[in-house]
Amino acid sequence: MKKLWEYGTAKPVQRLGVIILVIGLLSLISWMVNRDLSFDDLFDSYYFPESRDSFFFHLYFYLIPVGFLMSWGYQLIFKIKEWVVNDKVKETVTDSKQTKVKKPYIPPKQNIHFKNNIAAFHFASQQYSANMNPQKMSFGIVQDLFKFEDGSVQFIVQLANTDQTTLVSGLNDKHADKISKGNLIYWGYFEHVDKPNILNIDAIGHILATLYPEYDPNNGKWVIKNDLTK
Repeated sequence: MKKLWEYGTAKPVQRLGVIILVIGLLSLISWMVNRDLSFDDLFDSYYFPESRDSFFFHLYFYLIPVGFLMSWGYQLIFKIKEWVVNDKVKETVTDSKQTKVKKPYIPPKQNIHFKNNIAAFHFASQQYSANMNPQKMSFGIVQDLFKFEDGSVQFIVQLANTDQTTLVSGLNDKHADKISKGNLIYWGYFEHVDKPNILNIDAIGHILATLYPEYDPNNGKWVIKNDLTK
């Protein structure tokens, strides 16, 4: 049930859909109580609200399907949209190859330099969602660190995320001396952590690189300060 709830409420638009769905259900329940209807009666057009009935009783016709599509149906709609858009892109590419239109030269854009790491992180938080895919990196900032008796260090990292605050654990025993609080980093997912936990983290991963507060818009990547994978 928890996974089903998270699936239907992961994004702000889905949570809005849940609210609309609840209002629709309240409208339906109010109409059933008002007319003393059973569940089977709902499918009989004879018992549908009429024009003389309160406007609130009519809402369930519209709000229940709309709320469901915005919440649990959102992923399906998004995939349909993605499928349609991708097909249009393929058609455009095909037409481009057939007509052999030469594209104009576009000079490369200059890198964006931020005044400090905090400014860079705020910018990234408006662009990215936290990525829990082992094959991809996430952008983050080191918020704190803990040193253990065995000499190992655990870093608490906040990932750039447009939806919510996402805290994770970052590990790199080999290059821990090159990582400090306030560093911008690339983080790679390893495994999820069950909640609740003491540090309130969502996952454990590896710190792959420290970064400069400098963004290259030509390749969509940040300039690496230290590659910590070697």
